[in-house]
Amino acid sequence: MYVEEIDNNVLRENLVTGMLNSLRPFSIYQNEKFFIDHIIPKNKSIQSAGFSLNFKNGKIKIDSIYKNGGAELAKLSKGDEIIELDGNNLDEVYYYSDLLNLLVGETNSEMKAKYVRTSIDSVKENDEKITDTLETTITRKEIDGLSILPIGITNGIDVKLLSQYNQALKIFDELYPDTINNATITEKGIRYMLEQLDPHSTYVSLKDMHDMNAPLKGSFTGVGIRFQVLKDTIMVVQAIPGGPSEKVGIMAGDKMVTIQDENVAGIGISTTGVRDRLLGDKGTIVNVSIKRGISTELLDFSIERDKIPIYSVDASYMASPETGYIKLNNFSSTSLAEIRKAVFELKSDGMENLILDLQNNGGGYLRTAVELADELLAGNKKIVSTKGRKFPEKSYQTSRKGLLENGKIIVLVNESSASASEIVSGAIQDWDRGLIVGRRTFGKGLVQKPIDLPDHTQVRITTSKYYTPSGRCIQKAYEGGSVAYRREKYERYKSGESFNADSIKYDKEDIYHTKIKNREVYGGGGIMPDYFVALDTSGTSDYFNKLIRKGIFNQFALSWVNDNRNTLEKKYPSFNHYNKNFSSKKIINELIEYAEKEGLEYNEEEFLKAENTIYIRLKANIAQDLFDYKRFYQVINQLNTSLQKSLELMKDDKNFKKLAYNK
Repeated sequence: MYVEEIDNNVLRENLVTGMLNSLRPFSIYQNEKFFIDHIIPKNKSIQSAGFSLNFKNGKIKIDSIYKNGGAELAKLSKGDEIIELDGNNLDEVYYYSDLLNLLVGETNSEMKAKYVRTSIDSVKENDEKITDTLETTITRKEIDGLSILPIGITNGIDVKLLSQYNQALKIFDELYPDTINNATITEKGIRYMLEQLDPHSTYVSLKDMHDMNAPLKGSFTGVGIRFQVLKDTIMVVQAIPGGPSEKVGIMAGDKMVTIQDENVAGIGISTTGVRDRLLGDKGTIVNVSIKRGISTELLDFSIERDKIPIYSVDASYMASPETGYIKLNNFSSTSLAEIRKAVFELKSDGMENLILDLQNNGGGYLRTAVELADELLAGNKKIVSTKGRKFPEKSYQTSRKGLLENGKIIVLVNESSASASEIVSGAIQDWDRGLIVGRRTFGKGLVQKPIDLPDHTQVRITTSKYYTPSGRCIQKAYEGGSVAYRREKYERYKSGESFNADSIKYDKEDIYHTKIKNREVYGGGGIMPDYFVALDTSGTSDYFNKLIRKGIFNQFALSWVNDNRNTLEKKYPSFNHYNKNFSSKKIINELIEYAEKEGLEYNEEEFLKAENTIYIRLKANIAQDLFDYKRFYQVINQLNTSLQKSLELMKDDKNFKKLAYNK
């Protein structure tokens, strides 16, 4: 079934390695009796550093030193923090097995180690701690009475690894000092095993399945509010229109004091804690007490949980007199209906052309991607195909007349546009239907088949790959492992690709041609834009970034709107009136004072560096709280450089002459 040939023995070894990775602490050294009891052959040709380690708070520290081992001869001590082995920075080691492969090698071979030693200077006041960074060479020496347990060693050393699940369970149960049930350790083993296949094959627990499926199904069951925890207070940002909370009269600005007679105010409740208390089965009742405005009297509400829609269209509005804008955050079961509704409304406002924003859209249902492409492409055209080792090629075609077959189309993408976003972008580009604007997409083109397990959990196994109409494989390389695969999009920032199209790395021999105009397009993973727009880091600063990361923009805007809601609603009866007349400059000092109370010191130089960005972001946050969360984008999109570039491109017909489009 899997997309490539796999070695079943390696699969079993990875399962056991994954189980090993879940255990803390653990020592790879075991005595001779242990090997005899468990019928494990010893191998004296491999050794390690002569210490056991403990992972704690992101640090790797020596837990114990074995007598006459390499660590003792190198004068290492308990408590030393190992930070580098043979040039490998241990900050980038995420699994015990990865560390194990750096430590284990042929007997009497050497490794270079860099470590941090902390000592106490009792001469100085208050026994001041002194930290030194030191280097040493460790010889992998044989230690009397101890041998290396052959688990998880995949660094090319010829050793027969333990790969039997039942045997591993017995071994770990004996060695691990704390209690861990078989289901938990097995789940962790399965996750690791599947991760070694590719970055997208995975195990899905019952909780994960709910969290993953709710956005794609387009709904969940709850009370229907958007909220924010502001200084230990649950503040209602919006009662979702038509939802159960709005029906009983809950309003933006209300503060929740109790849920099911449990006090939830001033106790440090988390967002997850609120969700756990408000979500539940359809038809069940949740009782809440609300504080509204300056009144000290609590208002009691009984809310019947119901199906709450999750919208995938974040925003839709006219970006210019002729051009509509739609931002799609994922491809859910309701996306097409939402888009059609938005298109009808935009066309009634005079839309002739469309900018479809798929930036940061990580994908979703294949069927939805195909249906959306069908709305954009005229005639009978291939949209995407899938091929796998055990599965023949399957082609998905257009099948009906769409709402968006006429007019100019621009699709916005970036390094976080993946999967279904790449299917739509690839089809639009390959059929010369519109322009792709932004930066190279993520490169997620693996198809997963869900397999239900007896306990109702699920594994999703990669069975095929996606190909665009011109034959390009969307999937980027993943031979370096899952961590390197996911980090690759951030490496584009370091390599310069995020800022300069000339820095984009692709195989110049991996060239394809579009179906109508025979333009060159490139394979190698992801969709290359027709017009590159560099990542814009101007207008930002550390001060601005801290305002976002600390949640100060959100907290201040919500608090300020709540305190001034009646006045604001009278002064700005509509969003258009607000957007045209409101200036956040008038309240910027209040934001600065609020930030200082939250522990963020004002920095004038950094403020001025990001001044305009701060004004726009604050105005967007206030619009979200005063009107609707979708209005946030209509304001913040002044900073969306790809959108602004697209509006320029729309005005110039020569940009579209090289496409099949005819106005």
